[in-house]
Amino acid sequence: MGGEGTTHMTTTQRVYAMLGNESLWEVASRCHDLFHRSNIAYSICGGVAVCLHGYQRNTTDIDLIICQADSFNVKELLLAEGFHWDQEIKEFRSQSGIAVQFLIAGEKAGKGSEVVVPEPVGELNVEQREGLSVVRLSRLIEMKLASGLGNLRRTHKDFADVVELIVNRNLDGSFSRCLHKSLRDTFRELVRSARSDS
Repeated sequence: MGGEGTTHMTTTQRVYAMLGNESLWEVASRCHDLFHRSNIAYSICGGVAVCLHGYQRNTTDIDLIICQADSFNVKELLLAEGFHWDQEIKEFRSQSGIAVQFLIAGEKAGKGSEVVVPEPVGELNVEQREGLSVVRLSRLIEMKLASGLGNLRRTHKDFADVVELIVNRNLDGSFSRCLHKSLRDTFRELVRSARSDS
């Protein structure tokens, strides 16, 4: 008792607590513990990663990147831990109702995109934030841009996340060097948009 964890909530955990969404953080931490104990590489992407990288917004599900070779073990592990698999929509649900969805490393990050979902290993792709394995900011922005460009229904949401990350992380056009060449012009346009709106 009395350790740091009992007196100081981490930033993202505090955000979800304020939003009445503590169970989402609990499920993310639980998945981390399960995969860590089983030596399964993973990284958080999607809305939770956006929050961990500095844009504090709510989300209703957890998106995780895994390797294709680990997909069977991940499914068995989560089923054994009481998660429910919904075959129709291809997602797990925790006992508290939180959806957990998986992206497979190497698959296209957006329709017709040259960008692929990054491997959940290596310092170019993954970093540790608040005790969790999170897709690196540059890879997260790549995935958001590729997804938005490849799906008009997602463009507004994904590009809005990128703009907020640009503002909150104080990124400028030079950050485009960290991104896939096919996305650099789009990123620089969003930087200009973010600067003109501020």
